[in-house]
Amino acid sequence: MDWIWGVLGGGNGPNKPARAPANDPQVRLAKFKRVYHTILQLCNRPRNLTSEGPLLQQLQSCLGKVVVIIREEARAPIPHPCLQFVAANQVYAVCARAATAAQYEPIVQSTVAVYAALVDSEEEDFLSSAPFAKSLMRLVRKSIENGTVLLSIETETTILELLFTIAAKIRLQPEILSFWFQSTTRPELEDVFLQEKKSFVGITQKDDFPLCYLLIDRVHHEGRIGDFARTGLLYIFEATGRSDDLEQWVVSSDLPTLMASGLGALYSQLSRELSILHPDATLPAVLAMSDYSTTHPRATAESAFSERHRSHMATFLSYLAFWQDVLDHCRSADVKQTLLDHFQILFLRQLLYPSLLQSSDTDAGSSIAVLTYMTAMLESLEYPDVVHMMLTYLLAIDTAPTAGNDAPFSPGDTPRSPTTTRRRESLLLLTTPKNPNDAVEPSLFNLVDLIMNNVTSRNDQSVFAALKLTSTLLNRQKKFAFGTLLHVQRSRRSAIMRTCGALDVELEHLTALATSLHRGTELEQAYAGLTEDIRLVIEAQVPDSQAQHLQSSGMAVGRYMLPKQDYLMRCLQNLLRTFFTNSIDVNLALTQAIVWIALCVEVRLDGWLALSPSSYNFDSAYPVPRRHWHADLDEEESAALSALHQASRRPEESDDAAPPVYAILQTLATELDAVRTTVPNLDQLISGRKHMLQISGLDNNSLPASAVASPTQASFLDVPLKAERHSRSSSKSSLTRGRLKANDIGSVRDGVSLAASPARASTDTEQTSISSPATVPAKSIFLPPPPETSSTTDVLMQQITFPSVKAGEDDTSSGENASDRKASLNHVLTNVVVLQEFVLEIIAVLQVRAAVLGEREVRIL
Repeated sequence: MDWIWGVLGGGNGPNKPARAPANDPQVRLAKFKRVYHTILQLCNRPRNLTSEGPLLQQLQSCLGKVVVIIREEARAPIPHPCLQFVAANQVYAVCARAATAAQYEPIVQSTVAVYAALVDSEEEDFLSSAPFAKSLMRLVRKSIENGTVLLSIETETTILELLFTIAAKIRLQPEILSFWFQSTTRPELEDVFLQEKKSFVGITQKDDFPLCYLLIDRVHHEGRIGDFARTGLLYIFEATGRSDDLEQWVVSSDLPTLMASGLGALYSQLSRELSILHPDATLPAVLAMSDYSTTHPRATAESAFSERHRSHMATFLSYLAFWQDVLDHCRSADVKQTLLDHFQILFLRQLLYPSLLQSSDTDAGSSIAVLTYMTAMLESLEYPDVVHMMLTYLLAIDTAPTAGNDAPFSPGDTPRSPTTTRRRESLLLLTTPKNPNDAVEPSLFNLVDLIMNNVTSRNDQSVFAALKLTSTLLNRQKKFAFGTLLHVQRSRRSAIMRTCGALDVELEHLTALATSLHRGTELEQAYAGLTEDIRLVIEAQVPDSQAQHLQSSGMAVGRYMLPKQDYLMRCLQNLLRTFFTNSIDVNLALTQAIVWIALCVEVRLDGWLALSPSSYNFDSAYPVPRRHWHADLDEEESAALSALHQASRRPEESDDAAPPVYAILQTLATELDAVRTTVPNLDQLISGRKHMLQISGLDNNSLPASAVASPTQASFLDVPLKAERHSRSSSKSSLTRGRLKANDIGSVRDGVSLAASPARASTDTEQTSISSPATVPAKSIFLPPPPETSSTTDVLMQQITFPSVKAGEDDTSSGENASDRKASLNHVLTNVVVLQEFVLEIIAVLQVRAAVLGEREVRIL
């Protein structure tokens, strides 16, 4: 009867046994064994190169079936006999030998997939198996390092993904490290290397930790290969804090040397001569509407906008970011110190500083390149130890504590272990030149000297690059700029504070100046966006914490005075005097640098931007108003009221005591009034030019201009990185709008060709937006021709002559300023718009600093 019920139930008859379920472990094991025996048979056949194509394809098919069975079993409930069979018979070793012998990429890829399936199965402790680790490393090294098999990007990515997975497992399971890493380092070998005076520091022992070497050889690659290699190596460096053997091995190995030399190699890829001139095809509107020239005097200089330069810059900055990530993830103090030593000695001293020393603005490009690269590095660097090491060396800062040293720096060096000390001595010994006279140090020529030389250069590109680096230092690493770039002096505690009455006078004068520059323009709307950005910057520098008031923190408000003899400020003032004839990009960088100095809350504004309290001259007969309720005040309240009246007194005006920056702005306003006599409709042209620049910015999806331009915003220095860096501080991330500048505003996309002629690009548009009234009817062939008048092009291309700038005793300007200065009206109009924004920024800085800093900025009582 059983067979009848079987037939009625759809089963087999009595002569046909029931079929086993598809997920039966024994059935799966039998299938796996059949495939495995097929692989053995194929591998044991004698090779015939003329007819082995079908055999290789059959072998690849069998390996694919092995992968499918292993992954099915990993998802199935226990037991897992196939995985047990693989571990007992080392099936993976047979597959690896087959792939190595075949030298056929599809088989290599399938074999790697077998290893990946076994690693993902997390069964039978494959990662804790020494034969498994050796077999996999042997396969990968023979496939990648020997070069006998030409692997595609896809296959190499698959291999690196597997290596990354193993590194991630080591991070989560430190106990399996010993199966992938065996230290055979002998410290005495390093002494032999020193005696032989080798140029490469460290012991190369790839057999000890092949996984690590495979990753470090590909950290500079682009795409997923580089991402897997960098992240996997980060996990390995993180494991150094949990393994003493690995820590000592890394310190004694050549891994730090490989990392430092790799960074140096990528830096050496960058062009020695660089041109930051915008090409005609992408010339920003703010530069097109000026006398900006796109012709570089030296053809060998590489353009900063070329695809080749962008690619090399992206790779270098990506590797620099990887350096910071390694130091951040490293849990071993000795390994971290060794990496920093290699960074300083092999990269800073042997490569970066020599490039700085050999740069010059006379060869039209080398100094521009170094300054540009330094700006890009400082914008991307965030790790404190790297920043401190780089800037203290390049700026020649003495970090040793000395009596009377006002520089806000502290050594902060952690105690060294004997191992790291010996390694550093080895580096210094191997990198010391044979001739002591060949040794150069930043004490003779440093980054400050390079910046100062280029700020006063006759090459506009050099000036622009130097000013951009100055702004970046003041914005991101200002504590290193005090005492080096800015020769500040510590202010006395008894120094007289500015008063709110003097602040009112200063704001009135600057507002009147802004009104004269903005004739016919509403200032409220232009001023509204400035104060918010500046407030965020100042508030970020002075958090609401009592600890920030400590003098030792280096963040005390008004801690430094900027003397009149400061060389950088004198250079900036000289550039400001020739504002209308300067290049547009130079003026944008110049005003940005001045604003960033004013935004440093540690620097007092007295004497250079605001009236010095020592110059206050009050009317002795200043009346004190009396009210009937004054009689009810007690002694303390009367004293406070009297102090309030004293602080509110307005000092008398004196041209001799005017701050230098304000005096120069007044001179520029006078020069502009002289231009008005030559060009009757100048105010109309200025208003139209400002409107055009705003429209061109909106056409290019850029945001409206506001107070401060952050050097960290998008520019030609910015390059795409493979991974997002850590978030910026609030003081930088809040500046999302930025000023009207050459780096932010793109070319006009309204059909006007900017490549042909800057004058034509501006005049064609201005003729339609300014010269033609809105009431004029459309042109018609039935209307008589208009009367002959001078075209807008002729008006804008006329040359405007400005008086020469007299050189004083302390003048740092070049001799070319001794003669009359000339520029086209087209160029002057754009510079006037930049000057308008700059004056509003100065007003906002003065007002917001007083509002946020309160009595630490101005005296109210």
